[in-house]
Parts: sequence; C-alpha cells; structure tokens
Amino acid sequence: MPCRKNGSKGMGEIMKSISFFNYLIISLVFLVFGCHTNHHDNSKTKYINMEKNNSSIVPIKENLDTSNYIHWKLATNENVFVKKVWSDSKEQNCKGCHQGYDLRDIIGKKHKKSHWDIKLKHASNKIMNCQTCHNKDAVWKFNFGQKNVTANYSMKLCSGCHFKQRKDWELGAHGKRENGWRYKRAIYNCVSCHNPHSPTFKMRWPKVAPYRPINNEGRL
Repeated sequence: MPCRKNGSKGMGEIMKSISFFNYLIISLVFLVFGCHTNHHDNSKTKYINMEKNNSSIVPIKENLDTSNYIHWKLATNENVFVKKVWSDSKEQNCKGCHQGYDLRDIIGKKHKKSHWDIKLKHASNKIMNCQTCHNKDAVWKFNFGQKNVTANYSMKLCSGCHFKQRKDWELGAHGKRENGWRYKRAIYNCVSCHNPHSPTFKMRWPKVAPYRPINNEGRL
C-alpha cells in the first residue's frame, strides 16, 4: 500500500510536468510564429506602400542628362550609361600644342616643363612609358590594338591588363553607381575615380555619413 501511494504521487507529478512542458511548447510556438507573422505583415504593408509611391519617383530620362553619358554594352547584353570624362573642348586644348607633332619628338630638355607635375607611377619604366597608352600621333587618344579611343572609353584600354577588375566593374562589384538602384544603371568610368598615371588610392580617413532624417513613410 505505501508503495502504491508513493507511485500514485509520482504519476501526478509526472502529469503536471508534462502539462507544463506542453504549455511551454505551445507558448514558444505562438511567440515564434505569431511574431514572425506580424513582422511579415508589416513588411508586406510597407512594401505595398512603397510600390504605390513609385509613381512619384523621377524617371531616368529626366533625372539624368544622357548627353553626359556614353552607352556601354555589357557581356550580359545589358546596356548601361557610363559617365563621360572627355569632351571636344578638352581635345581642342590638347591639339593646341600637340597637333602636328610626334610624341617622340617633343620629349626632351626643350619640353621638360610640359606636364611637369605628372609622375608615372602605374608600373615600372621597363614595362610602360607614355607611348604605352598615348597614341604617338594624337596624344589625346589612347592605343587600343590597331585603333585608338578617347578617355571616355578608357575601360577598353584598362581591361587589357586589368581584366578581372573589368569583370567586377561590369557586374557592379567594382566602381560606383551614380543613379541609385531603382533605375537603369549609370556608372563611373575607370578614370573617373583612378588617376591613370598613379591609379593607387592614397590612404585617407573615412568620412562620417551625412545626417539624413527619415520621413513618416520610412524613406530618406
């Protein structure tokens, strides 16, 4: 009899513990899935509201002056805008001194003051010099195989050595996008960021991001 009494008491405690365990499981399930559902509903509502406000966003043809860009076709057949860095006025400035002269003929003591501030720190002098990139007859253009290109198409020239960087640039992992992520891609040229004579960036302190208040719609 004492054993049966102790046994009955043990079963009661087991049943209580099982009930508490079930309660705990149900509570956790409710918290996890209940909170997830609420967050999901809120995010879905915000997304719908953002979609409704899309009509107020300025389209790319009005947001960008496309005359300041060239059209570039990626390996994926996607057409993107690339920011121009060269213009006819800049070319005329070069022609004022260089037109009619071979690049090899104007290198020497007589012309040592020309572009005196340019120091070639791109590669060893044994690997490259001015004529590696600059066309000898038209200094304002760059050698690209049997043809020549302006600085607006420096991607062609740079990718001859920096082919990995070109792939990253085309995929969007290298370089900078100018027009945000909602529009057709508008990106910077290689020489928009890199000085071709000294392409390595100097060490600098990071800048603090500007303060941009968020409005009631949750948008900047």
